[in-house]
Amino acid sequence: MASLGASGVAARNKENYLKAKAAFNARDRAVCMSFYAPDHQIRSRDVGPGREHIEQFLTSMHESWSDLQIIVEHTVAEGDWVMGHCTTIATHAKPVMGIAPTNRRIQTTFWDLHRFNELGQIVETWNLIDSLAIMQQLGLVASHRERS
Repeated sequence: MASLGASGVAARNKENYLKAKAAFNARDRAVCMSFYAPDHQIRSRDVGPGREHIEQFLTSMHESWSDLQIIVEHTVAEGDWVMGHCTTIATHAKPVMGIAPTNRRIQTTFWDLHRFNELGQIVETWNLIDSLAIMQQLGLVASHRERS
């Protein structure tokens, strides 16, 4: 295989990131998981290496939020790294955080950072989600407007 060069690697990784998100939204677990290396490591959780951990996490998201959709707002790629800024939208139709379903539309933001290997697979992931926004929308925490 010919060398892609730095900009080609970044473009391939960004494309694979976007394809993984599209597969997640389409509920195509097999395709989504094909973008993760077998030894994938979630760095923002205390779990060992192995693709099964990210698969469990993504599966649990679909189980908790059955109509969950990810909207990729911004993506930046540089070499082996891809950073995404995303919005998620879902209906609170199942118990979450101990709260009975409200059927409210919940929206929040998350950022994820991924390192890719030479094959274009994700080998490391860091996630940061605006959990406070979720808790406010579920009524667990008063929003700024409600406190004023």
